[in-house]
Amino acid sequence: MAFGAAGAPAFPRRRSGQRTERRGVGQQPRIQRCCRRRSRQPPTREDNALLAELARDGRAPLAGLAAATGWSETTVRRRLEDLCRGGVLYFDVEIEPALLGYHAEAMMWLTVAPAALTATTRALFGHSQIAYAAATTGPANVAAAVICRDLGDLYEYIAADIGALDGVTSVETAPVVRRVKAGGALLVP
Repeated sequence: MAFGAAGAPAFPRRRSGQRTERRGVGQQPRIQRCCRRRSRQPPTREDNALLAELARDGRAPLAGLAAATGWSETTVRRRLEDLCRGGVLYFDVEIEPALLGYHAEAMMWLTVAPAALTATTRALFGHSQIAYAAATTGPANVAAAVICRDLGDLYEYIAADIGALDGVTSVETAPVVRRVKAGGALLVP
């Protein structure tokens, strides 16, 4: 287990392309992992029904995907593997942080000296408390989502870890009081 600020267990991070098996009672095993990504191949017209069903229910079993596409389960499995291998499709899992003991979420905007921008974003990549970070434009040039066990850990993280980064000239933090939407957009009505 990784550890974050003040020795607290860090929020577990999943890297893109990692996949864990999830089985329900009577379900067949799902695709275990996406193969190593190759060049992106655009989805074909025939993939539309498959992708629409996955957008509706990303946990749909192979039998449900086969019914939606009119393909056999074997064909669905092969096509999913092809789409994963081509980098068109990947699986992402969203877990409510509070279920794992992380009750303090915040948005953070950093103003960083341009010469320190690359070093700062690389450092943030290694911080287990950072769920998302991006270089932006405007008065603050780095935006990040932070997840900590509690407000005390959030304070310590900002004061000790963010405060130690060279080139950070200001930090604006907004605790998340209530999340009304997370993850990706709903693509299918």
